[in-house]
Amino acid sequence: MVFTVLFLGGLALEAHRAYLDGLPSVEVTRAVWEAAAYVAIGAAAASLVLTEVGRIVMVIARRLEEGLERVREQRREEGREEERQRWLDWYARREAAERRGERFDEPPPAGD
Repeated sequence: MVFTVLFLGGLALEAHRAYLDGLPSVEVTRAVWEAAAYVAIGAAAASLVLTEVGRIVMVIARRLEEGLERVREQRREEGREEERQRWLDWYARREAAERRGERFDEPPPAGD
């Protein structure tokens, strides 16, 4: 697809250039055919470069997303650990109050 667009665009530009030079239609056609090989080589090279650049960008994007997912998972784990610690602290306060025979009416930690 990229090659086709570049190739046809190159031929159109060559035809336009020949037309602007004031060449007759037959000469415009001959100029386009003479330029076709060079346009094809240029279009093929540009297509290869663009395709590889696109592939590299996709690999980089995938690696960035994987890194972000690791960070998200780490933060979720930290949040779970904080929640666990709040419950352990609450439970320890409740048990300490029971051992002392005191009333314990502190509500359990709220889930965030």
